Amino acid sequence: MRTDNPLRSPGYFGPKTIKGHHICHLPPQNTARKLACVVSSALTPPIIRPNHKRHSVPRLFHPFHTHSRLPNNLSKINLSQAAINSIDYALQHSWADPTLANYGNAVDRFLAFCSAQGVPQKFQLPADEFVLCAFAASSAGVHSGSTARNNIAAVKAWHVAQNAQWNGGSRLHYVLAGVDNLAPESSKRPPRPPINAIMLRTLYEGLDFSNPRDVAVFAAACVAFWGQCRLGEILPTTACQHLPTRRHISRSSRNNRSTTFRLPRTKTKVNGEDVVLVSQSNPLDPRIALDMHLLANRCDNHSPLFAYSGATGTTILTKPKFLERCNEIWQAAGYPRTTGHSFRIGGTTELLLAGVSPDVVKAMGRWSSDSFQRYWRSLEDLAPIHAEFIHVP
Repeated sequence: MRTDNPLRSPGYFGPKTIKGHHICHLPPQNTARKLACVVSSALTPPIIRPNHKRHSVPRLFHPFHTHSRLPNNLSKINLSQAAINSIDYALQHSWADPTLANYGNAVDRFLAFCSAQGVPQKFQLPADEFVLCAFAASSAGVHSGSTARNNIAAVKAWHVAQNAQWNGGSRLHYVLAGVDNLAPESSKRPPRPPINAIMLRTLYEGLDFSNPRDVAVFAAACVAFWGQCRLGEILPTTACQHLPTRRHISRSSRNNRSTTFRLPRTKTKVNGEDVVLVSQSNPLDPRIALDMHLLANRCDNHSPLFAYSGATGTTILTKPKFLERCNEIWQAAGYPRTTGHSFRIGGTTELLLAGVSPDVVKAMGRWSSDSFQRYWRSLEDLAPIHAEFIHVP
Protein backbone atom coordinates (compact mmCIF):
# COMPACT_ATOMS: atom_id res chain seq x y z
CA MET A 1 0.00 0.00 0.00
CA ARG A 2 1.31 3.44 -0.89
CA THR A 3 1.85 5.83 2.03
CA ASP A 4 2.32 9.07 0.09
CA ASN A 5 -1.30 9.04 -0.89
CA PRO A 6 -2.48 12.40 -2.22
CA LEU A 7 -5.38 12.68 0.16
CA ARG A 8 -3.19 12.73 3.24
CA SER A 9 -0.03 14.31 1.87
CA PRO A 10 0.96 17.54 3.70
CA GLY A 11 1.61 19.04 0.29
CA TYR A 12 -2.08 18.97 -0.65
CA PHE A 13 -4.06 21.98 0.51
CA GLY A 14 -7.39 21.15 -1.08
CA PRO A 15 -9.17 22.69 -4.05
CA LYS A 16 -8.67 26.34 -4.95
CA THR A 17 -10.52 28.71 -7.21
CA ILE A 18 -8.69 30.85 -9.75
CA LYS A 19 -10.57 33.22 -12.04
CA GLY A 20 -13.77 31.27 -11.64
CA HIS A 21 -12.16 27.90 -12.44
CA HIS A 22 -11.83 25.07 -9.96
CA ILE A 23 -8.18 23.97 -9.66
CA CYS A 24 -6.97 20.70 -8.14
CA HIS A 25 -3.30 20.26 -7.12
CA LEU A 26 -1.36 17.04 -6.78
CA PRO A 27 1.15 16.82 -3.92
CA PRO A 28 4.78 17.66 -4.74
CA GLN A 29 6.17 14.42 -6.18
CA ASN A 30 8.48 13.67 -9.07
CA THR A 31 5.48 13.06 -11.27
CA ALA A 32 3.40 15.87 -9.80
CA ARG A 33 1.62 18.13 -12.20
CA LYS A 34 -1.06 20.78 -12.10
CA LEU A 35 -4.33 20.16 -13.83
CA ALA A 36 -7.15 22.65 -14.11
CA CYS A 37 -10.44 20.80 -13.65
CA VAL A 38 -13.16 23.08 -14.90
CA VAL A 39 -16.16 21.50 -13.44
CA SER A 40 -18.38 23.13 -14.50
CA SER A 41 -40.46 20.84 -19.93
CA ALA A 42 -42.81 20.40 -21.80
CA LEU A 43 -43.76 16.85 -22.89
CA THR A 44 -41.96 16.07 -26.11
CA PRO A 45 -42.58 13.30 -28.61
CA PRO A 46 -40.79 10.00 -28.12
CA ILE A 47 -38.71 10.53 -31.25
CA ILE A 48 -36.60 13.16 -29.45
CA ARG A 49 -36.66 11.45 -26.07
CA PRO A 50 -34.61 8.32 -26.79
CA ASN A 51 -33.95 7.66 -23.11
CA HIS A 52 -37.67 7.24 -22.55
CA LYS A 53 -38.33 5.03 -25.56
CA ARG A 54 -38.78 1.34 -24.90
CA HIS A 55 -37.94 -1.29 -27.46
CA SER A 56 -40.89 -3.51 -26.55
CA VAL A 57 -44.33 -3.18 -24.99
CA PRO A 58 -44.10 -3.82 -21.19
CA ARG A 59 -45.71 -7.02 -19.94
CA LEU A 60 -48.45 -5.12 -18.09
CA PHE A 61 -49.74 -3.79 -21.41
CA HIS A 62 -49.91 -7.08 -23.33
CA PRO A 63 -53.44 -7.84 -24.54
CA PHE A 64 -55.36 -10.23 -22.31
CA HIS A 65 -57.62 -12.50 -24.35
CA THR A 66 -60.82 -10.65 -25.23
CA HIS A 67 -60.41 -7.86 -22.68
CA SER A 68 -60.23 -4.38 -24.18
CA ARG A 69 -58.29 -1.55 -22.57
CA LEU A 70 -60.67 0.94 -24.19
CA PRO A 71 -63.76 2.14 -22.29
CA ASN A 72 -67.12 0.79 -23.41
CA ASN A 73 -68.44 4.29 -24.12
CA LEU A 74 -65.46 5.35 -26.24
CA SER A 75 -67.72 5.98 -29.26
CA LYS A 76 -69.58 8.58 -27.23
CA ILE A 77 -66.38 10.26 -26.01
CA ASN A 78 -65.05 10.57 -29.56
CA LEU A 79 -61.30 10.81 -28.79
CA SER A 80 -58.81 10.76 -31.66
CA GLN A 81 -56.46 7.82 -32.09
CA ALA A 82 -53.53 10.13 -31.34
CA ALA A 83 -55.08 11.05 -27.99
CA ILE A 84 -55.66 7.37 -27.17
CA ASN A 85 -52.07 6.51 -28.09
CA SER A 86 -50.75 9.32 -25.89
CA ILE A 87 -52.50 7.76 -22.88
CA ASP A 88 -50.69 4.48 -23.49
CA TYR A 89 -47.41 6.29 -23.99
CA ALA A 90 -47.74 8.18 -20.71
CA LEU A 91 -48.90 5.11 -18.78
CA GLN A 92 -46.03 2.98 -20.03
CA HIS A 93 -43.62 5.53 -18.60
CA SER A 94 -45.30 5.96 -15.23
CA TRP A 95 -43.23 3.10 -13.74
CA ALA A 96 -39.47 2.70 -13.78
CA ASP A 97 -38.07 -0.06 -16.00
CA PRO A 98 -37.00 -2.33 -13.09
CA THR A 99 -40.44 -1.93 -11.50
CA LEU A 100 -42.17 -2.83 -14.77
CA ALA A 101 -40.00 -5.94 -15.10
CA ASN A 102 -40.74 -7.07 -11.53
CA TYR A 103 -44.45 -6.35 -11.93
CA GLY A 104 -44.55 -8.30 -15.17
CA ASN A 105 -43.07 -11.35 -13.43
CA ALA A 106 -45.60 -11.02 -10.60
CA VAL A 107 -48.51 -10.86 -13.08
CA ASP A 108 -47.22 -14.05 -14.69
CA ARG A 109 -47.21 -15.68 -11.24
CA PHE A 110 -50.79 -14.52 -10.68
CA LEU A 111 -51.95 -15.96 -14.02
CA ALA A 112 -50.11 -19.22 -13.32
CA PHE A 113 -51.88 -19.39 -9.93
CA CYS A 114 -55.25 -18.82 -11.62
CA SER A 115 -54.49 -21.50 -14.21
CA ALA A 116 -53.48 -24.02 -11.54
CA GLN A 117 -56.66 -23.25 -9.57
CA GLY A 118 -58.89 -23.39 -12.64
CA VAL A 119 -60.07 -19.79 -12.27
CA PRO A 120 -62.08 -18.73 -15.35
CA GLN A 121 -60.60 -15.91 -17.38
CA LYS A 122 -63.52 -13.60 -16.68
CA PHE A 123 -62.55 -13.66 -12.96
CA GLN A 124 -58.88 -13.01 -13.69
CA LEU A 125 -59.30 -9.61 -15.33
CA PRO A 126 -60.88 -7.80 -13.70
CA ALA A 127 -59.89 -10.06 -10.83
CA ASP A 128 -62.59 -10.92 -8.32
CA GLU A 129 -61.59 -9.98 -4.77
CA PHE A 130 -62.03 -13.61 -3.74
CA VAL A 131 -59.38 -14.59 -6.30
CA LEU A 132 -57.09 -11.78 -5.15
CA CYS A 133 -57.44 -12.95 -1.55
CA ALA A 134 -56.65 -16.54 -2.55
CA PHE A 135 -53.54 -15.42 -4.43
CA ALA A 136 -52.33 -13.32 -1.48
CA ALA A 137 -53.11 -16.12 1.00
CA SER A 138 -50.98 -18.55 -1.03
CA SER A 139 -47.98 -16.78 0.53
CA ALA A 140 -49.17 -17.39 4.11
CA GLY A 141 -46.51 -19.21 6.11
CA VAL A 142 -44.26 -19.34 3.04
CA HIS A 143 -43.21 -15.80 2.13
CA SER A 144 -42.90 -12.48 3.88
CA GLY A 145 -45.80 -10.07 3.97
CA SER A 146 -43.89 -7.66 1.74
CA THR A 147 -43.65 -10.34 -0.96
CA ALA A 148 -47.43 -10.79 -0.94
CA ARG A 149 -48.01 -7.03 -0.95
CA ASN A 150 -45.63 -6.54 -3.86
CA ASN A 151 -47.43 -9.25 -5.81
CA ILE A 152 -50.79 -7.61 -5.20
CA ALA A 153 -49.36 -4.18 -6.08
CA ALA A 154 -48.22 -5.66 -9.40
CA VAL A 155 -51.64 -7.12 -10.13
CA LYS A 156 -53.23 -3.77 -9.30
CA ALA A 157 -50.83 -1.99 -11.66
CA TRP A 158 -51.77 -4.54 -14.33
CA HIS A 159 -55.43 -3.58 -13.85
CA VAL A 160 -54.53 0.09 -14.25
CA ALA A 161 -52.59 -0.65 -17.43
CA GLN A 162 -55.49 -2.73 -18.78
CA ASN A 163 -58.11 -0.15 -17.78
CA ALA A 164 -59.86 -2.78 -15.68
CA GLN A 165 -61.82 -2.23 -12.48
CA TRP A 166 -59.90 -2.97 -9.29
CA ASN A 167 -61.92 -5.04 -6.83
CA GLY A 168 -59.45 -5.25 -3.95
CA GLY A 169 -61.09 -4.08 -0.74
CA SER A 170 -61.09 -4.49 3.03
CA ARG A 171 -61.12 -8.30 2.88
CA LEU A 172 -57.90 -8.28 0.85
CA HIS A 173 -56.41 -5.80 3.33
CA TYR A 174 -57.02 -8.18 6.22
CA VAL A 175 -55.71 -11.20 4.30
CA LEU A 176 -52.46 -9.33 3.66
CA ALA A 177 -52.24 -8.47 7.36
CA GLY A 178 -52.63 -12.16 8.14
CA VAL A 179 -49.84 -13.05 5.71
CA ASP A 180 -47.66 -10.51 7.52
CA ASN A 181 -48.36 -12.18 10.87
CA LEU A 182 -47.77 -15.69 9.51
CA ALA A 183 -44.47 -14.88 7.78
CA PRO A 184 -41.83 -17.52 8.64
CA GLU A 185 -38.68 -16.42 10.42
CA SER A 186 -36.64 -17.53 7.43
CA SER A 187 -38.32 -14.83 5.32
CA LYS A 188 -37.44 -12.02 7.70
CA ARG A 189 -34.14 -10.38 6.93
CA PRO A 190 -32.45 -8.38 9.67
CA PRO A 191 -31.93 -4.68 8.90
CA ARG A 192 -28.89 -4.14 6.73
CA PRO A 193 -26.04 -2.74 8.81
CA PRO A 194 -25.03 0.71 7.62
CA ILE A 195 -21.59 1.82 6.53
CA ASN A 196 -20.07 4.18 9.09
CA ALA A 197 -17.23 6.69 9.11
CA ILE A 198 -14.88 4.18 10.77
CA MET A 199 -15.41 1.75 7.90
CA LEU A 200 -14.85 4.57 5.40
CA ARG A 201 -11.55 5.32 7.14
CA THR A 202 -10.63 1.62 7.00
CA LEU A 203 -11.35 1.65 3.28
CA TYR A 204 -9.15 4.72 2.86
CA GLU A 205 -6.27 3.04 4.71
CA GLY A 206 -6.57 -0.14 2.62
CA LEU A 207 -6.71 1.35 -0.87
CA ASP A 208 -3.72 1.93 -3.13
CA PHE A 209 -3.93 5.50 -4.37
CA SER A 210 -1.31 4.93 -7.04
CA ASN A 211 -3.98 2.78 -8.73
CA PRO A 212 -6.51 4.91 -10.73
CA ARG A 213 -9.26 2.37 -9.99
CA ASP A 214 -8.78 2.69 -6.22
CA VAL A 215 -8.90 6.49 -6.49
CA ALA A 216 -12.25 6.13 -8.25
CA VAL A 217 -13.46 3.60 -5.66
CA PHE A 218 -12.71 5.94 -2.77
CA ALA A 219 -14.37 8.89 -4.49
CA ALA A 220 -17.50 6.83 -5.21
CA ALA A 221 -17.59 5.59 -1.59
CA CYS A 222 -17.34 9.11 -0.13
CA VAL A 223 -19.91 10.51 -2.55
CA ALA A 224 -22.37 7.63 -1.95
CA PHE A 225 -21.94 7.92 1.82
CA TRP A 226 -22.09 11.69 2.38
CA GLY A 227 -24.46 12.24 -0.56
CA GLN A 228 -26.82 9.50 0.74
CA CYS A 229 -26.89 7.93 -2.73
CA ARG A 230 -28.18 4.62 -3.95
CA LEU A 231 -25.21 2.93 -5.59
CA GLY A 232 -27.28 2.02 -8.64
CA GLU A 233 -27.78 5.74 -9.32
CA ILE A 234 -24.08 6.53 -9.56
CA LEU A 235 -22.57 3.18 -10.62
CA PRO A 236 -23.94 0.86 -13.30
CA THR A 237 -24.65 -2.81 -12.78
CA THR A 238 -24.29 -3.23 -16.53
CA ALA A 239 -24.65 -0.76 -19.38
CA CYS A 240 -26.84 2.14 -18.29
CA GLN A 241 -28.12 5.30 -19.96
CA HIS A 242 -28.95 7.23 -16.82
CA LEU A 243 -25.60 7.64 -15.03
CA PRO A 244 -24.23 11.01 -13.95
CA THR A 245 -21.28 12.22 -16.02
CA ARG A 246 -18.58 14.80 -15.43
CA ARG A 247 -20.63 17.40 -17.23
CA HIS A 248 -23.31 17.02 -14.54
CA ILE A 249 -21.01 18.53 -11.86
CA SER A 250 -21.45 22.17 -10.86
CA ARG A 251 -20.25 24.53 -8.16
CA SER A 252 -22.43 26.96 -6.24
CA SER A 253 -22.51 30.44 -7.74
CA ARG A 254 -23.13 31.90 -4.26
CA ASN A 255 -20.29 30.23 -2.34
CA ASN A 256 -17.49 27.70 -2.67
CA ARG A 257 -18.71 25.50 0.16
CA SER A 258 -20.69 22.91 -1.79
CA THR A 259 -20.47 20.79 -4.90
CA THR A 260 -23.56 19.63 -6.76
CA PHE A 261 -24.00 16.95 -9.37
CA ARG A 262 -27.11 15.88 -11.18
CA LEU A 263 -28.51 12.35 -11.10
CA PRO A 264 -30.20 12.15 -14.53
CA ARG A 265 -32.66 9.58 -13.23
CA THR A 266 -33.37 8.05 -9.83
CA LYS A 267 -35.46 5.24 -8.45
CA THR A 268 -38.30 7.62 -7.67
CA LYS A 269 -37.72 10.62 -9.98
CA VAL A 270 -37.57 9.90 -13.70
CA ASN A 271 -36.36 13.44 -14.40
CA GLY A 272 -33.54 13.19 -11.90
CA GLU A 273 -32.44 14.96 -8.72
CA ASP A 274 -29.48 16.95 -7.44
CA VAL A 275 -26.94 15.62 -4.94
CA VAL A 276 -25.27 18.29 -2.79
CA LEU A 277 -21.87 17.52 -1.25
CA VAL A 278 -20.38 19.64 1.53
CA SER A 279 -16.88 19.51 2.97
CA GLN A 280 -16.04 17.06 5.74
CA SER A 281 -12.88 16.42 7.77
CA ASN A 282 -9.98 14.93 5.85
CA PRO A 283 -9.41 12.24 4.72
CA LEU A 284 -13.13 11.54 4.32
CA ASP A 285 -14.04 14.77 2.53
CA PRO A 286 -16.21 13.86 -0.49
CA ARG A 287 -15.35 17.05 -2.34
CA ILE A 288 -11.59 16.48 -2.11
CA ALA A 289 -12.01 12.78 -2.93
CA LEU A 290 -14.04 13.69 -6.02
CA ASP A 291 -11.52 16.35 -7.07
CA MET A 292 -8.62 13.91 -6.76
CA HIS A 293 -10.51 11.34 -8.81
CA LEU A 294 -11.17 13.86 -11.56
CA LEU A 295 -7.51 14.79 -11.48
CA ALA A 296 -6.11 11.26 -11.49
CA ASN A 297 -8.57 9.91 -14.08
CA ARG A 298 -8.74 12.31 -16.99
CA CYS A 299 -11.73 11.22 -19.06
CA ASP A 300 -13.96 13.23 -21.34
CA ASN A 301 -16.96 15.09 -19.92
CA HIS A 302 -19.41 12.54 -21.31
CA SER A 303 -17.80 9.60 -19.47
CA PRO A 304 -19.61 8.21 -16.42
CA LEU A 305 -18.68 10.20 -13.34
CA PHE A 306 -16.59 7.40 -11.81
CA ALA A 307 -14.91 6.10 -14.96
CA TYR A 308 -11.17 5.62 -14.50
CA SER A 309 -8.06 5.25 -16.65
CA GLY A 310 -7.51 1.55 -17.27
CA ALA A 311 -4.79 -0.31 -19.14
CA THR A 312 -6.83 -0.21 -22.35
CA GLY A 313 -8.26 3.28 -21.93
CA THR A 314 -11.30 4.57 -20.08
CA THR A 315 -12.90 1.89 -17.89
CA ILE A 316 -16.31 2.14 -16.24
CA LEU A 317 -16.39 1.44 -12.52
CA THR A 318 -19.39 -0.87 -12.10
CA LYS A 319 -21.31 -1.51 -8.91
CA PRO A 320 -20.12 -5.17 -8.65
CA LYS A 321 -16.45 -4.13 -9.11
CA PHE A 322 -16.86 -1.37 -6.55
CA LEU A 323 -18.46 -3.61 -3.90
CA GLU A 324 -15.94 -6.36 -4.55
CA ARG A 325 -13.05 -3.98 -3.81
CA CYS A 326 -14.73 -2.50 -0.73
CA ASN A 327 -15.63 -5.88 0.72
CA GLU A 328 -12.13 -7.19 0.04
CA ILE A 329 -10.75 -4.55 2.42
CA TRP A 330 -13.56 -4.65 4.96
CA GLN A 331 -13.68 -8.41 5.29
CA ALA A 332 -9.92 -8.45 5.87
CA ALA A 333 -10.58 -6.03 8.74
CA GLY A 334 -13.31 -8.27 10.19
CA TYR A 335 -16.43 -6.59 8.83
CA PRO A 336 -19.27 -8.61 7.23
CA ARG A 337 -20.01 -8.28 3.53
CA THR A 338 -22.03 -5.22 2.75
CA THR A 339 -24.52 -4.22 0.07
CA GLY A 340 -24.95 -1.06 -1.94
CA HIS A 341 -27.85 0.34 0.08
CA SER A 342 -25.68 0.34 3.22
CA PHE A 343 -23.96 3.50 1.97
CA ARG A 344 -27.19 5.46 1.75
CA ILE A 345 -28.52 4.47 5.16
CA GLY A 346 -25.02 4.81 6.61
CA GLY A 347 -24.67 8.40 5.45
CA THR A 348 -28.13 9.20 6.78
CA THR A 349 -27.35 7.70 10.17
CA GLU A 350 -23.95 9.43 10.37
CA LEU A 351 -25.49 12.86 9.78
CA LEU A 352 -28.25 12.23 12.31
CA LEU A 353 -25.73 11.06 14.93
CA ALA A 354 -23.78 14.27 14.35
CA GLY A 355 -26.88 16.23 15.38
CA VAL A 356 -27.85 17.49 11.92
CA SER A 357 -31.55 18.38 11.82
CA PRO A 358 -33.62 15.42 10.53
CA ASP A 359 -35.37 17.77 8.11
CA VAL A 360 -32.04 18.82 6.61
CA VAL A 361 -30.86 15.21 6.40
CA LYS A 362 -34.10 14.23 4.72
CA ALA A 363 -33.81 17.02 2.16
CA MET A 364 -30.13 16.32 1.44
CA GLY A 365 -30.86 12.61 1.04
CA ARG A 366 -33.87 13.15 -1.20
CA TRP A 367 -35.93 10.98 1.13
CA SER A 368 -39.71 10.67 1.19
CA SER A 369 -41.04 11.00 4.72
CA ASP A 370 -42.11 7.38 5.20
CA SER A 371 -39.04 5.64 3.85
CA PHE A 372 -36.76 8.09 5.63
CA GLN A 373 -38.00 6.90 9.01
CA ARG A 374 -38.05 3.27 7.93
CA TYR A 375 -34.31 3.27 7.29
CA TRP A 376 -33.18 5.06 10.44
CA ARG A 377 -30.48 3.10 12.23
CA SER A 378 -28.87 3.41 15.71
CA LEU A 379 -32.05 4.78 17.28
CA GLU A 380 -30.61 4.04 20.73
CA ASP A 381 -27.90 6.62 19.93
CA LEU A 382 -30.18 9.06 18.10
CA ALA A 383 -32.84 9.27 20.81
CA PRO A 384 -30.58 10.90 23.45
CA ILE A 385 -29.33 13.48 20.93
CA HIS A 386 -32.81 14.74 20.10
CA ALA A 387 -34.96 13.83 23.13
CA GLU A 388 -32.81 13.73 26.28
CA PHE A 389 -33.66 16.01 29.26
CA ILE A 390 -36.54 17.76 27.50
CA HIS A 391 -38.53 18.22 30.74
CA VAL A 392 -37.60 21.29 32.75
CA PRO A 393 -38.78 21.03 36.38
